[in-house]
Amino acid sequence: MKKLLLIAMLMLPLCVVAQKIGVVDSKAIFDVMPEKVMAEGQLNDLLSQYKAENERLEKEFNQKYGDFQALPANTAKSIKERRMQEIQYNRDKIESYQQMVKQDMDAKKAELLNPIRAKLQAAIDSVGVQGEYMLVLDVSVTPVAFKSAKVEDITPAVKAILGIKE
Repeated sequence: MKKLLLIAMLMLPLCVVAQKIGVVDSKAIFDVMPEKVMAEGQLNDLLSQYKAENERLEKEFNQKYGDFQALPANTAKSIKERRMQEIQYNRDKIESYQQMVKQDMDAKKAELLNPIRAKLQAAIDSVGVQGEYMLVLDVSVTPVAFKSAKVEDITPAVKAILGIKE
């Protein structure tokens, strides 16, 4: 029993020394990745197209609403009701379109950005394995209240793997 205790006490410092901890700022890296910049450009182009269509639908709605307001006071009730139905149909069409745009933009954003995030995560994993880190904390997700000199910032190494110049 004493021998096991002695061996455990002798091994404890070796275990503590071998444990390396790294920190990375994945958001800072992600924001400067060329793929992300290109993806944002594609998303902005798509959003511009959607905005143009939305403006066309709004213009159509405003035209019908203006026409309705311009109807003479003696216009038949059935005509007014029919015009109100058209206006409501256009309003519903705009709302439906805006929901569709949100869904499409969310899907396109995931389609474009998820592979980039996966590439970043693979680079972080690679640096973690190569550097034999026990733990890598992402400071952009979990703020670190205290950072010892023994904790290494692996952000530059991850950028190097991704080919990002400082």
